[in-house]
Amino acid sequence: MKVGTSLTIVLQKKATRKENVKYRSKVIDRTNGELLIDYPVDPTLYANLPIKPNDRISIEYISKGSVNTFTTTVKRIVQSPLLSFVISIPEEDKIERIQRREYVRVMFDVDTAIHSLDHSFTPFTTVTRDISGGGMLIITPPNVALKEGEKVKTYLVLKSKTTDYKYIKTKAEIIRTMVENKITFTSLKFHFDNERERQQLIEFCFAVQREDLKRQIY
Repeated sequence: MKVGTSLTIVLQKKATRKENVKYRSKVIDRTNGELLIDYPVDPTLYANLPIKPNDRISIEYISKGSVNTFTTTVKRIVQSPLLSFVISIPEEDKIERIQRREYVRVMFDVDTAIHSLDHSFTPFTTVTRDISGGGMLIITPPNVALKEGEKVKTYLVLKSKTTDYKYIKTKAEIIRTMVENKITFTSLKFHFDNERERQQLIEFCFAVQREDLKRQIY
């Protein structure tokens, strides 16, 4: 696990909760068999995690196309220069690899270009209605007919108020087409060859989500 790796911190659910609470964080240092973790934030509440030494937590992170998870104990809280906490670097046999089945989906207009792999249609540009690390929903132009199961190449331009421009290219699969209020939408599932680019997209979605939460608060 490298410095800068994005993490999801999972608290064991309490008797009064129906679901586990998840917080976003990242690795900010690695030394002497320990990881220094940035103090986590709840992405839905934009609130800090009430964490204490000796608390048991689960940590998830993406590596090589899958989610890795392990359970650990908070060793200590660090107050300076940044509020953070320390855990031991887990042994390899303590890390479980699971497939990622859900991603944060945000309502956001991302400029995108769609190209056919077999030249069955003319390339076109459009915008997304929503997007996640797993796929997107695009507005389909009136003169375009996309077939379910068809493979395409997509070009995404990622830019929000708090992020710099990023350009991502990936293959995708047409899942289905629907009509809503006389507007045609098509959902696509991403097939990334480079999981680093999927991670960039996931981080972009979380940045957009944080921007939305700040607007709601202020």
